[in-house]
Amino acid sequence: MASNRENETLEQSARRVLVLQASLTALLALPVLAYGIATEGLQDGLYRAAANAIALCYGALLGMAGTALSKRSVSRSSEAALRTPQYAMLPVYTGLFNKLLIVGGGLAVGLISLGLSPIFVVSGFLVTQVALIWVAARPA
Repeated sequence: MASNRENETLEQSARRVLVLQASLTALLALPVLAYGIATEGLQDGLYRAAANAIALCYGALLGMAGTALSKRSVSRSSEAALRTPQYAMLPVYTGLFNKLLIVGGGLAVGLISLGLSPIFVVSGFLVTQVALIWVAARPA
């Protein structure tokens, strides 16, 4: 008998990964807010904590955008394999290039132009990648 995971479609898997990524981001943003308020008081700490939480969410959104781009590339590759098998991997490679431009450019914009805190932007991005690896590595 096949497990539920084997019967899962690409859409369902991507949705499950994105929900886990958003949940872990929210779980990480709450302690960031609480720590900022606890260490610096409500007046000054709230502003700094909110800025750090926004940087964390920005990094997480970039990671989630990367997940969505990967899902799109895989689905396009599946469709291309049915039409012309010799070009089946082309959507994957172009998708990786798009992911590099969008996520890498987004990180650059967030760190340089918006002046977001690097540690929180990278932490938000990393938590989404850990969630992606966690879902992919789980046994069926």
